[in-house]
Amino acid sequence: MIRGSWRQQSRKGGSATALTCSLALVAVRGKRLARLLLAVACLTLPVASIADERPGHAHVDILVLHSYHQGLPWTDSEQDGLRVGLAEHLPRLGLFIEYLDALRFPLRGPDAEAAAAQRLAERYASMHIEYLVATDDPAYRLLLAHRDRLWPGIPILFAGVNNIDSRDIAHLDRVAGVAERPDFFANLALIQSLHPKVDRLVVVGDETRTFASNRKALEDANATLARPFTVEVIVRHSLRDVLAELRSLSGDFVIFLMGRPFDDEDRIGAEAVVAEAVRGATRHAVYSAWSFFLGHGIVGGKLVSGKEQGLALAGLLTDLYAGKALADLPRVIDSPNRYLFDYTELDRLGLSGHSLPPGSVVINRPASIWDSYPKTFAASLAVFVFLLALLALQRRNLRVKQALSAEIEKELVLVQALMNAAPFPMFFKDVALRYQRINDAFVAFLGKSREEIIGQTASAVAPPAQVSVYRSRDEDLLAEGGRQIYETVVVGPQQAPRDVVFHKAVVRLPDGRVEGIVGAMLDVSELRRSERELRELNEHLEQRVAGRTADLAQSNVRLQQAVDSLALAQDELVRSEKLASLGSMVAGVAHELNTPIGNALTVSTAMQNKRNALAAELTQGVLRKSSLDQYLSHGESGFAMLVRNLERAARLITNFKEVAVDQTSDRRRRFRLLDTVEECVHTFTAGVGARVPGFQVDVAESIAFDAYPGALGQILLNLFENARVHAFADGAPGTIRIGAQALPDGNVQISVGDNGKGIAADALPKIFDPFFTTRLGQGGSGLGLAIVYRLVTKKLGGKIRISSEPGQGAIFIIELPATAPEVDSGDEVTATHAAWAPPAGMNPAGTGAGDASPLHLRDELLDIRELVESRAAAATTRRITDAGRRRLADVFERLDKSFSTEDAEAQVACDLAFHMAIIDLSVDPALQKVGAAVIPLMYGHMRRTLTRLMPDPERRDTLRRQHRAIYEAIIAGDPDSASAAAAAHMAYVRTQADRREETAAS
Repeated sequence: MIRGSWRQQSRKGGSATALTCSLALVAVRGKRLARLLLAVACLTLPVASIADERPGHAHVDILVLHSYHQGLPWTDSEQDGLRVGLAEHLPRLGLFIEYLDALRFPLRGPDAEAAAAQRLAERYASMHIEYLVATDDPAYRLLLAHRDRLWPGIPILFAGVNNIDSRDIAHLDRVAGVAERPDFFANLALIQSLHPKVDRLVVVGDETRTFASNRKALEDANATLARPFTVEVIVRHSLRDVLAELRSLSGDFVIFLMGRPFDDEDRIGAEAVVAEAVRGATRHAVYSAWSFFLGHGIVGGKLVSGKEQGLALAGLLTDLYAGKALADLPRVIDSPNRYLFDYTELDRLGLSGHSLPPGSVVINRPASIWDSYPKTFAASLAVFVFLLALLALQRRNLRVKQALSAEIEKELVLVQALMNAAPFPMFFKDVALRYQRINDAFVAFLGKSREEIIGQTASAVAPPAQVSVYRSRDEDLLAEGGRQIYETVVVGPQQAPRDVVFHKAVVRLPDGRVEGIVGAMLDVSELRRSERELRELNEHLEQRVAGRTADLAQSNVRLQQAVDSLALAQDELVRSEKLASLGSMVAGVAHELNTPIGNALTVSTAMQNKRNALAAELTQGVLRKSSLDQYLSHGESGFAMLVRNLERAARLITNFKEVAVDQTSDRRRRFRLLDTVEECVHTFTAGVGARVPGFQVDVAESIAFDAYPGALGQILLNLFENARVHAFADGAPGTIRIGAQALPDGNVQISVGDNGKGIAADALPKIFDPFFTTRLGQGGSGLGLAIVYRLVTKKLGGKIRISSEPGQGAIFIIELPATAPEVDSGDEVTATHAAWAPPAGMNPAGTGAGDASPLHLRDELLDIRELVESRAAAATTRRITDAGRRRLADVFERLDKSFSTEDAEAQVACDLAFHMAIIDLSVDPALQKVGAAVIPLMYGHMRRTLTRLMPDPERRDTLRRQHRAIYEAIIAGDPDSASAAAAAHMAYVRTQADRREETAAS
C-alpha cells in the first residue's frame, strides 16, 4: 500500500509546497511470501491551504482519508466537491489528505488495518486533529474500528458509504455523514418511461461485495414496479468475457451498468474504459446509477455523483465550523443524486429532451447558433428588440394620450362634482374677470340660472355698488398675487342683506402664468347673530353665576343635613338591633323557664288535690292512717320535685339578669371567661330553636378579664349566629369550637371556629365591612361581623383576624388584653354600634314583620334618598358610557323580569341593585358615599313596602312603569326627565309607606 500526504501552506508574499511521501510494504502471506509488491509513488494532488496567520478566526485541522487512489474519477470527484464546498473557509482550515488505495492494494486482515491506522495516528500525532473524514466504505470502516483507540472523542464524518442509514449508526457516538444510495427505483421507472416497449434488463456487474449489495437493492426495487423487468445478470471476472456474452444476446433489451470487470492485465477496469467497451459491444441503450460512467457511452439516469457527495460532506463541515453542535445536525444525509444525461446517446437513440424529468442536466449538447455566431446573433437580436421596443413605445404613447384625455375629462367632472357638493358658493374667474366655473350653491345663492352667469362679469349678478367693490378687489389680487380674505354685506335675491366672507386666490399654471381667480363665499350671518347674542349673554353672566353659587350652597346645606340624619339613623338602627338581641334572648329564656315552672305547677296542683281529698275524709270522720301515710309519702316526693324545678327557674332568671344587664349596659367588672362563654352558649342554644349547632368549649377556668362582659358576650353571640346562618346554612347543624389561652405578653387569645362550608377567598377582605353580606335578601343585614370588629378593636382594645378556605370551615382569632382600656362616655354611641346582628328571618328594620319602622327619622331618610336618587339619575344620564349602558340594561332587565314572578325577595334584591347601579354610574363620590349608606340602611323599609305592594297587580304595574321611565330617560340622554322620574318614584314609595303605617295604626 502506498499513501501520500500533501500539506499546502500559504504565506504573505509567496507560497511553499512540501511533499511528504511514505512507503508501506504489504507482504502477502502463504505462497505469495516470495512475491513482494514494492511500489513507490509520490502522488501529487491539490490540497486545501492552511493559513499561518488567522487573525480573529479559529483554526481547525481535518484529516481526510479516501478509500481509493488519486486519479480514480470517483475519488477525484469527491475531493473536488469537498474542495469547492470548503473554498470560503480554506484559509482557516488545515486539510490533511490521505489515500488508502484499497482497490489496487487492499488491506489483508485486521492486523494490516490496525497497522495502517497506527501509522496514520503517528504521522499526525503532533497535529490537533479535530475531525476525521472518510470517503467510501474501506476508509469509513478503518476509522470507525480504531477511532476510540487512536483518536478518542474525535467526530467521524463520512461520504460515499453504500446503503447506510441512521439506524446503522444510531448506537455510534459522534458519527454523521452522507449516504451513497443509488436510486434504483427512479432509474428503472425512467427506463420504462423512455423505453415503454422494453421488458428485459441486462445488468453488467462484477465480483465485489458492493455489487452484491446493490444487486439486491436493484431486485427489490424492480419487484415494486407495476410492470417489473425480466432481469438478466452478467458477472464475469474479465471485461473480455462480459463483452463476448453481451454480443451473444439477441432481442430487445436495455443494459444497466453496475460493475467494473478486470481488464486484460488483471486490473480493475477504469470507469471510462468499461463504459466505452460496453457501449461499443452493443447497439442497445446503456444506463447506470453512477456519474463516473457518464460521457463514456451511457445514456444517463438518476446518478450518484461523487462531486455532490463531496459538496454535502463540505456542508456538514461548514455547519460544524460555524458553531453548530453535531447532535443538532442530521446523522445521515440521503444520497444527493441528480438526473444527468449525455446528449450524444439521447440523439443516437432518438430520445427527446422534453421526455426527461424536470431539472435534468444534459452534457455534450451541440453549440447553438448564438454560441457559434454570437456577434451576428446579438446584433440581429438587438435590432429586433429595438424595433419591438419602438413599436411598443408608440402603442404605449397612444394609450397614454387616450388615458390622459379620459383622465382630464374625469378630473373636470370630479372637480365640478366636488364644487357642487360644497354647501357654500364657489366660482372661478379668468383674467378678464368673467365667470367660467360655478357650483350649484353659487347659482342658488344668486337666484339665477347657470347660463345667465357663465361668461359674464360681476355686473350681471350684482348691483353697481357691489360690482365696483368686487372689481377693485379682483384687480388688486391679480396684481399682487397670493390670497385675499375680506368680509362684506351682500344683498341676496330676496333683497335680504347677508354677512359674507370672501376667500379668493390666484390660480397659476406650472409655467407661472396667471390663469384666473378661484373663490368661495361663506355666509356668516348666523355666526354674527350668535356672537351678538353671546355678548348680551355675557353681560348677565355674573348674575347667573351668583345665582348658581347660592343654589350650590343651599344644596351643600341639604347634603350636610342628610349626612347628619344618616348618622342619627344609624344610631337608631343600632339601638333597634340591640333590643332585637334582647328580645331573642327573652324568648329563649322564656322557653327554658316554661319547663320547670310547668312542672312546678303540675306538682302543686296534684298536691292541692291530695290535700282536698284528705280534708274531706277528715271532715266526714273517715280519715284512715293509710290515707295519711299516702299523703305524707306523696307530699315528700312532690315538694322535693317542686323545690328542684323552682331552683332551676331561679338559676335561669339569675343567668338572664346577668346577661341582660351586660347586654344593655356598659358595666365594667371582673369576670371569668369560662362563665361568660357558658352563659352565651346556653343563651344561644335556648334562643335559636331548631338546627342548634353543637359546641366544644376548651377554656381554662383560670382565664379572667377586667373588662366589659356585655361587649364580649355580644361578640360571641354574633359569631355563633354568623356560623349558624352562613356556615351551616345548607346542611346539618355542625359544630362550633371555642378555645382560649393566655399569651406570654399578658393578652388572651380566643378562637371561635366551625366546620361549615367556609368563606370564598374574594369575600375575606370585605368580611368586616358594614353592610357586606352574602345573604342579602335572605335575612342577612351585613352588620354582624362589622359590630364584632368595632367591639374588639374599639371597646375591648384588641385585634381580630379570620382564616378560612371553601369547604374547610372558618376560624376567628381574637386577641384581647386581660384588662380592657377605659372607654369615655362620649364614645357611647360609637361603642353601642356593636349590637348583635339579628337572626335569620328577623326584619332588619324593625322588631316585627308587621310593625311600622322603628326608625324615628324615616322621613328624613326618605328625603335623603329622594335627593340622592334624583341627582344621581341626572348625573348618570350626562356621564354614562357605552359600558355603563350595557351594565344598566342588564340590571334593568333582571328587575323587569322579577316583576313577572311572585318572589318578593328577588324583587327587593333586583330593586336594590338597580338603584345602586344608577348611583354608582353617576361617578359622583358624594352621591356614591351617601347612597351606599342610606339605601342598605333602609333595606328593611324597602322590603316591607315592596312586600305589601307586589301582591296588588295595579301597584306592581305602577312600580314597573316608574322603573322603566327612569331607565328609558337615562338611555335617551334626557337628564331632566330622568331626575323627574326618580323623584316621582320616591314620592310614590313615600305615599304607599304612609298609607301602610296609617293602616297599621288603625
